[in-house]
Amino acid sequence: MNIKLHYVHDPMCSWCWGYKPTLIKLKSQLPANIVFNYVVGGLAPDSEEPMPVEMQQKLESIWHTIQAQLGTEFNFDYWTKCQPVRTTYQACRAVIAAGFQDRYEEMLEAIQKAYYLRAMLPHAKETHEQLAQEIGVDLNQFRIDVASRFLEEEFEHQLDFARSIGVNSYPSLVLEVNDKFFPIVQDYKSTEPTLQAIRERLVAELS
Repeated sequence: MNIKLHYVHDPMCSWCWGYKPTLIKLKSQLPANIVFNYVVGGLAPDSEEPMPVEMQQKLESIWHTIQAQLGTEFNFDYWTKCQPVRTTYQACRAVIAAGFQDRYEEMLEAIQKAYYLRAMLPHAKETHEQLAQEIGVDLNQFRIDVASRFLEEEFEHQLDFARSIGVNSYPSLVLEVNDKFFPIVQDYKSTEPTLQAIRERLVAELS
């Protein structure tokens, strides 16, 4: 029997950062027969253009909203010390590349902390290579993998998969039961609504 919980996210999604503590609890509370699967959704495509000031102000405002609602920690120095670029694809590739060395979650957390706490550019190659070294992946292999066609095909596959299951916002949870897909409610402060929705769906599908 195939049961998976797909978590569609982006390393540079601020709401995903806000959801992180609850996600950790959710993963620990999932029944053993449910496979948890990360899927990158890709918020913003490749670009080297500086982020417009209006977009910077909008995103900084979102950080304040998340902090007020969830108590999430942010370092707002980022908006004065860094020149943001509206692209998340390279961060997505970095977590996939680290995943090839079984360091997916470590790289995801490292990029989030670099962005939200350390005021580092989360899309930059230099940042990803520094973080790769910090979390202990083979840097030469990481560089090869990030630039490889194999990784690009995997990245494109995940983007296509996220779209095919109807995800257009992050973070999102989708339960797969025997090749059927069901959006699952999430609560940023509690795992119970999500667990209840999973239980109800499994009863409906497997009874």
